[in-house]
Amino acid sequence: MAPLFAVYEDFSACCDEFVEGVTFLKGRSIPSAIDSFQQAFDSVGRADVYHNKYASYCGLARVLSGDATGLDMCRQAATSELLDGDVYLNLARAEWYFENRKATIVVLKKGLRIDSRHPGLRQMREQLGVRQRSPLPFLPRTHPLNQALGKLMRIDD
Repeated sequence: MAPLFAVYEDFSACCDEFVEGVTFLKGRSIPSAIDSFQQAFDSVGRADVYHNKYASYCGLARVLSGDATGLDMCRQAATSELLDGDVYLNLARAEWYFENRKATIVVLKKGLRIDSRHPGLRQMREQLGVRQRSPLPFLPRTHPLNQALGKLMRIDD
């Protein structure tokens, strides 16, 4: 899983409860992080620019405590997010926590389309070793043509 240390964006415009939650999360004090993130989430309306960010962090903290409702919270936050890579990183972490590799990869791809330079998304994708598309996608990866073409294509890299 991508580390919980400083791969995030600047939080100077976020509320104090949220910043406290990030500190608790970094220190792996999950119950305290949940409380702080919940307070931050409850303090903003749906139209607030930070609504999805706060929801995703609250959801991730819940997931890390073993609460499966946190995954739904992360998924909901990502459905309406158009700019913030942190929201997608948190969803990817939540999917990974529940051992859903395929969903994790899909979320990372979506997140990188929104924010291609997000350090956390890039780092997690690199750690997972996301495969490139096979040369002949209509054939299985194990097919000799795909393997031979794949080797030839890697020589140029």
